[in-house]
Amino acid sequence: MLDELTCTCERCDQSLEDDRLMLSMRTDGGTRRAYECRCGAVTITVVGDEGVDDRSTIR
Repeated sequence: MLDELTCTCERCDQSLEDDRLMLSMRTDGGTRRAYECRCGAVTITVVGDEGVDDRSTIR
């Protein structure tokens, strides 16, 4: 079930790829990522430490 999760815009349902990643920040609670969709909406995701990868850097 969790392997079917995707990062999509909550406003227009467009897929949010790495080119839309505007900010990534690590905290004790995991990595927060902010994606800006072409429609102008911002979507925030939280990834637990076990799922952190190379994209998780402060930009």
